[in-house]
Formats: sequence, C-alpha cells, structure tokens
Amino acid sequence: MSLSLSISMPLRRLGRLFCLSSALVAPAAWADSYSDFQQASGQLEALMAKATPQSGLPRLGDPGVAQLFAHIADGPRLFRAPVAALQDVNQSVALCERSTNLGKSYYQFGLTRPLPLSGAELQQARREQVTQNLADYGDEMAALFAFGMHCHAHLIGLMEKEFSSQPMQEVSSAERMRARAFSKGSSTMFVNVVQFVQVPFWNVAQKKRMLEAAAQHAAANANLMAPPLRERLLTSLADADKDLDPALAPALAAIRLALSVTTCTGLCQYY
Repeated sequence: MSLSLSISMPLRRLGRLFCLSSALVAPAAWADSYSDFQQASGQLEALMAKATPQSGLPRLGDPGVAQLFAHIADGPRLFRAPVAALQDVNQSVALCERSTNLGKSYYQFGLTRPLPLSGAELQQARREQVTQNLADYGDEMAALFAFGMHCHAHLIGLMEKEFSSQPMQEVSSAERMRARAFSKGSSTMFVNVVQFVQVPFWNVAQKKRMLEAAAQHAAANANLMAPPLRERLLTSLADADKDLDPALAPALAAIRLALSVTTCTGLCQYY
C-alpha cells in the first residue's frame, strides 16, 4: 500500500494546498466535499486526457480549473467530511492515489512522446521536458503534492487507530508487514516533500505551500518513522538554511522540531 511520490529519477535526484478551510464551513457542506472531490478530479482527469503538446495541460488560470482545484486540493475541508468512505482505509488510499496520479501526470507530461533520439540524447531531452513541466505546471503540482500531505496524514490516523486497537504482540506477521509497507511508503512521500526546500525548480510560493502542509502533519509523519530515519532526514536538512527565504523558516523549524523526537510509539515500531 506504498503511496510514495516516486515520481521519477530526475525528481528524486533533485530531491504544492489550496483554499484553506474556513472555520465557518457548515457540517452539511463538509459532507458534500467527498462528492465534490470525486466529481472535480474526474473532470480534471477528462481535461488532462484531451491535452496535446500544443494545448498543454489544464492550468489554474484556465476558466473553471481553479474551481476544480478548490475541490480537489482542499484537504482540511475534505478530511473533516463525516462520510463512511473516509473512514475506510482502502477507499482513502484510492483517493490519495488519485490525487497523487494527477500530480504525476503534470510532472510526466510529454515524457512518453516518441522522439527520434536514443541514449544520452534521449535522456537529456527527457530532463529538459521535466524542467519545462516544472516551469509550466509548478503551481498545479504544488497544490496536489501539498494535498498529498493532508491525505497521507488522514491515512496515518486511520492506520494508527486500527493498530492501536489490539496489543502489539497479537498483531499477525502479515499485518506487521502491512504496517511496515505503509510506513515506508508514507515516509518516502514526506521526505521528498520536505527536501523540496533545497531544490531549485520550485519557487518560494510553491515551496511554502508544500512545506506548510508538511509542517502541519510533521509530528504524525515523524512518529511513523523509525528514529534513525528521522535523524537521517534531519541531517539532510543541515544546509537548508543557506539562502533560505524567511517565508519558509517557520515551516522548516516545525518540521525539524518534530524530527528531533527520538521516542518511538505507534507504527514506527513495525520497522
């Protein structure tokens, strides 16, 4: 059930939350947010399926697209929705995978187009296409990857609840493996998003959107990781303060604070 971004080698090697929820949203509207997500993501997928190299993928500035993203990427609103589907691990996993795949589609746009190249020239052309995608669709990817932080935090809560309901010694080997696979997949996504602070292709606003989402759920994600993995991520951020935009500092500080905890409770015990 691994849901890591694992987008592709260039992104791993170099290594967005939309519409913050309002406290005034009525519970009846929350219940509609799951349906809104499913309908809006289906409409966005249909638009993306029609994209051509000439037209490009749907952009937030296109008519109606921002409204679709408001329904797709508003994690705080969605995960307060009192609907049965969001209390089911498998249906929640499917939702997270759907949003992640939308982000990957933006990242991978044009990479499958056949080119009269091979070897190093083909690899260079693919890297250039990824760089162009990041320049063209950075806002869209940032919104979807930040949503992924909310979605995975929701999954962590469901999994923690499930596994805390029984003594650890009574958990079967198969269930232990499931907990471990989930923890590894979610940790990989968190690590990738956090490390975006140090890569050049996101602008400050895009980084801020993703990092603030990661910071909001930093404790839940850190508790998912075995202490050595937390230490490794913390160490990888040692130079992140160099030329850091002040707008990113509070989120980075919250992430570091969560990673500095060395105790292990919950799913991290299954590593």
